[in-house]
Amino acid sequence: MEVEIDLPSFLTERDEQRFYQGLKDLTAIRELKMHHGRLLLRMEIRFLTKKASREFIALLTRYQVSLVPLRCLSETNKKFAWLADPGEYWHPSMFGDPQGTPERKVING
Repeated sequence: MEVEIDLPSFLTERDEQRFYQGLKDLTAIRELKMHHGRLLLRMEIRFLTKKASREFIALLTRYQVSLVPLRCLSETNKKFAWLADPGEYWHPSMFGDPQGTPERKVING
């Protein structure tokens, strides 16, 4: 599976290195490459466990990357149906608010 995301704005070179290292630490991500100014992630879904999915979502959220490209996981694979749980912190960022407008939520703590 391939997912294309917009790159975040990095504050420092080390900040950028942390982001890419976080992606590389996820065993489900097999390849990272630039594609028309966006980052293309080639993923092996069988290695994307629930725990790894949560780590991936947390990393993208931390760097304020849109989660909308991940919505297709819950829509096309029963294994990821739990992503659509409206009670999860990422739901508004991935699916939009009830009026259909994506909303950013800041999690404290």
